[in-house]
Formats: sequence, C-alpha cells, structure tokens
Amino acid sequence: MAVDDKRMELTEHLGELRTHIIRSLWYLVIGAVVCYNLFAPLYGAMYKPLEHELSKRILEQSKKNVRHEGKPDANGDVLILPTAQHDPPTRAEFQQLVDAVEWVYEHPAARPYMGIVFQNFYEPFTVKVTIGVIFGFILTSPLVVREFALFLLPALTPAERKPLKALVPLSVFLLICGITVAYFTMFFAMGWFLSYLDDFPKGATLMQNPNDYILFFVKMMAAFGIAFQLPVVLMGGAFMGIITSKGLIKNWRWGVMIAFLGGLLTPSNDLMSWALMCGPLLILYFGSILLVKMVENSRAKQQPA
Repeated sequence: MAVDDKRMELTEHLGELRTHIIRSLWYLVIGAVVCYNLFAPLYGAMYKPLEHELSKRILEQSKKNVRHEGKPDANGDVLILPTAQHDPPTRAEFQQLVDAVEWVYEHPAARPYMGIVFQNFYEPFTVKVTIGVIFGFILTSPLVVREFALFLLPALTPAERKPLKALVPLSVFLLICGITVAYFTMFFAMGWFLSYLDDFPKGATLMQNPNDYILFFVKMMAAFGIAFQLPVVLMGGAFMGIITSKGLIKNWRWGVMIAFLGGLLTPSNDLMSWALMCGPLLILYFGSILLVKMVENSRAKQQPA
C-alpha cells in the first residue's frame, strides 16, 4: 500500500506539472498571437535605434554637402540650400528650394542609405512570427514565472516559501530593468557600428537583413536581463547560508571584476555599451550587500524559534 501511495503521489505531481506547463504554453501562444497582430508598432520600436542613428548620420552628411550661398561646383558635389529673404518666400525663392530638393533625389550617392533586404520569399512572414514570439514571451513572462512558483510552493516549508516569494518579484523587476537599459544602449551601439561607414568610399550603402538585426537585439536584451539578476543570485545564496554580507564587502574586488567582465560580454563591445553594463552591475553588487544584510537579519530572528 505504501508503494501504491507513493506512485499515486508521484502521478499527482506529474499531473500538476503537466497542468502548469500547458498553462504556460497557452500564455505564450496567446501572447505571441497578440504581439503578432501588433507587429507594426513593435517592430518600429525595435527598429528605432538603428533608424535614429542612421538618420543622424544622414543629417550630418548632408550638412557637409550644404552651402547657404554660392552655386554647385563643376562636379555637382555641393548641395545648395537656399535661404528665403522674404516672409512669405517669393515665387523665385520657392523655386530654388524645389530645385534643391530635386538635386537631392538626383544625387543619392551623396548621402548614406539603408535598405531592408530579404534573401528569401518567406522571410517577411518568419520575421513577423519571430517578433510575435519574442514580445509574447516578454509579455507573458510574469505569468510563466507565477506558474513555476505555484508548482514549487506546495513542496516547500513556510520558511522556504518566504525567500521564493521575495526573489520571484525581484527577479521579474530586475529583468524589466535590464531590458530597458539594453534598449537605450542599442542607440549607442548602433551609432558605434555605423561610424565605420566613414572608413569606406563615399556613398556606402547598408543593406540590413531583419533577422540578423533581431538576433543582435535579442542577444543584447538577454545579456542585460541575465546580468541584472546578480542581486537575486546573491540573495539566494544568502538564504542558503552560502553568502554573507561581510564576505561581499571583503571580496569587493570580485564584484568589480564581475562588472568588468559583464561589460566585456556585451554583444556590441563598444565603450558606451560597456559602461552602461559595467556601471549598473557595480551598483547592483554593492546594493546587494544591503539586501544580503536584510536576509541575514531575517534569518537571525527566525533561528531562535
């Protein structure tokens, strides 16, 4: 009878696990469908860092080719940007502006240009599906974490549940913070990569594959999201009695080393991305000392009982 009871208990646990897994998959499917139908604004948000830095470079390149006075040289390498002397502009001044705009379109090689390139006919569809899955996972991640926690809680004692209830919300919050920092870091990363266009002949064209850009974007989000889990790891070690606040203070050099290596592991490897990774990691490490101290005080109060 004892063996049958154990088998029944194991079967019940497996059934409970199956229920939570199915719920999590449904959350992901619904989130992916919702985000698939919101493709335009979501892809626009992902594309914004590249578009912003490229537009900035186009403007800077155009300023180099602009003179407010004079005429184009023999090669037509100087763009005339007429200035109106009257308000409203006269017909002649308006015509000069029209001529300048026409010159821009007739000389596209005078400014950098970017184009989205699909190498296969099915890639537009796969890109939309990929965007839907990525943002669907981000959208439903709190619900998936909740299902995971609900499966573990019945098997834990009240003393073991307390750290889990504290760490799970903190982990989700830090994940969102990491993704947010990574998004703004993308602007600096795109600026750094696009600066290498200046090393090539005038009129170099960037033909961007959306899948490659999405892959880089996801790598950046994952790197920052995982790195920002440092306080969760340290607090978890404190709950298990492995890590102490005194140890963190004594070995602060290891914290600096972790922050330095974290900056080097960013996908872009530019100086600004390194700083935006290294700086928050240092803050999180030294801030974790206070969190670990709080955990120690909480454990000290529970030990007499």
